[in-house]
Amino acid sequence: MVTRMAIISDARQGTPGASPARDARTASTARFGRSIDAGVNAVRASQARAALRRDARRDELAVAHWLRELTSRPR
Repeated sequence: MVTRMAIISDARQGTPGASPARDARTASTARFGRSIDAGVNAVRASQARAALRRDARRDELAVAHWLRELTSRPR
């Protein structure tokens, strides 16, 4: 009969056929919080900066429009 402690001990040791290279790769990606295929659909930094500039400009224009609207209303 296999005891519960033996099962836990075997689980901590890992699978016998596991590749050391795969274990190292998995450990490194877990440490940095990225998956191996993270770069496939990644947005470039310049694209992200351009999107932030567009959002900021859109917000500025919306505020300017709102202020023009407020000043044109009679009190």
